[in-house]
Amino acid sequence: MLRHILVPIDGTDYSWRALEYACELVSYTRGSLVIMTVVSGKRFQPVMEVDGDCLRAQIGDELLEAAYMMLSGKNIDCTYLLENDNNIAESILRAASEQRCDGIVLGSRGMGVLEGLFRSSVSQTVVENATVPVTIIK
Repeated sequence: MLRHILVPIDGTDYSWRALEYACELVSYTRGSLVIMTVVSGKRFQPVMEVDGDCLRAQIGDELLEAAYMMLSGKNIDCTYLLENDNNIAESILRAASEQRCDGIVLGSRGMGVLEGLFRSSVSQTVVENATVPVTIIK
């Protein structure tokens, strides 16, 4: 039974659906969530010439704040993590281990079959390397 679930979010509809699904799961088990976002130079390009790390951190904080607002009033125990790493999948796997999560729920990016053959997605890499159950939400 999943009681301590890692939910990586990136602002896509898939990640918000994953968060909603994880909320449902822990509502049955009275478990807790670890909500994380990973900012990287590959994903978030600075829109103005400011310290790039500072701007990416601000974007990550905004995602976590949106998750916090979404969950306010739901009486779910949550921990929020902001990671800065160019290897998003590795950061997710490391957080699951360090936070002692017993499951991961994440959104699919929705790559097509052809694109998926040439490039590994974050969700595919997490599924292949996780030591805990992984649920992918479309």
